[in-house]
Amino acid sequence: MPRHALADADTPFAQRILIGVRYPLRGAAPLTILAVAAFDLLSFFPITGLRLLVVFIGWIALYTYAIECLRHTADGFADPPELAVNTDDRTSVALILIQLTGNAIAVLAPLFLGIPGLLVSLVFAFVLPIITMSLTFDGVGAALNPLTWIAVVGRLGGDYVLLFVIVMMSSLLQAGAQYAMKDHGPTFFGTAAFYLVANYLTIYNFHLMGALIHHRHESLGYRPESEVIAEAIDPDDDMALLGHVNLIARDDIPGATDILTERLREGIAPVALHTRYRELLRVQGRLPELLVHGQIWIAALVQSHEERRALGVVQDCIDVDPAFLPDATITCGALADTAAHGGMTRLALHLALGYLRQWPGDMGAPHYGLLALRMHERQREAAEAAALGRRLLAAYPEHPLRVDIEALLDTLGTVRKVST
Repeated sequence: MPRHALADADTPFAQRILIGVRYPLRGAAPLTILAVAAFDLLSFFPITGLRLLVVFIGWIALYTYAIECLRHTADGFADPPELAVNTDDRTSVALILIQLTGNAIAVLAPLFLGIPGLLVSLVFAFVLPIITMSLTFDGVGAALNPLTWIAVVGRLGGDYVLLFVIVMMSSLLQAGAQYAMKDHGPTFFGTAAFYLVANYLTIYNFHLMGALIHHRHESLGYRPESEVIAEAIDPDDDMALLGHVNLIARDDIPGATDILTERLREGIAPVALHTRYRELLRVQGRLPELLVHGQIWIAALVQSHEERRALGVVQDCIDVDPAFLPDATITCGALADTAAHGGMTRLALHLALGYLRQWPGDMGAPHYGLLALRMHERQREAAEAAALGRRLLAAYPEHPLRVDIEALLDTLGTVRKVST
């Protein structure tokens, strides 16, 4: 089996943006960029009735390979794929049609609707990366579902905004290249240079979409293929058990679930068994058991210092029950701190407020109250921050953190009214 360089999912997405600049220049990507650009140049010559066909075929070729790059990166592989072997051409055609629709909206909406039309164009540009990622993995139905857009943005948070900024900058750079090279540069060579730039930027953008999925795969519930292959190379008893469970689940899902239940009761088990167990519970609608398992697994993950994975399980449980909270202070507090330091503001706020609500008399409650206050400030929720700050000052008048709470309220310009 050939060896493949693997990417580290823990690498910050901002760093992946910088590293990704070299991605289209490695492996088979440069040859693909050159080949598609050379084919696109056929549209430069006066071939009657064939220009649009040449352009359309060139788009299909480019997007087919770009989608494969997205998948390959999301699966944890560092280098571009050699061939686009897993991509259905229909996905590429659907993406082209969506792109054309978006371009039409971007041009026509401001002309006919003015400022509201411009806002429509910006909204479409904002969700286009979501549409592309969903189309690649889940099909047209999920890609065009606004609920999918909201869920993905909620899971990815600031990293998605960063991706959107990069995609917009790439679009502006591509437009500038078209103006300077194709429209106002040397006729033939300017056109060739434009196609090279455009193809490079397309591969780069799709690579970043895949990198974001790989970086946040746990919160998205996606399992990279590289992890599956790594387990297949070195199978053990648990992996053999998992294969047996999958066979049983074809005809008897409750029976397969019972097998995993017994294994998980024995003690430490690999992630794959926990993940499959949760999948089977969810299929059967056994949501209370899903939450109980979540509590047990989260505690075990925190104990083994895998807070990042534990946060993914917390988010999954919150999707089942919005009021979900880890059931121990040591677990809830550690995850609130990890989420705050990792930029997961909403999740940190949920955990910190839950800690304060569930254990108001605990010695750590003022700390997590202050953490929740900072998360409100980070989200520019001044009114909520002010109300929480006043409650904290009233509840813990003699606590040493009172000074920090007052200072934070002062930065918000809040008048503190605390009874003495």
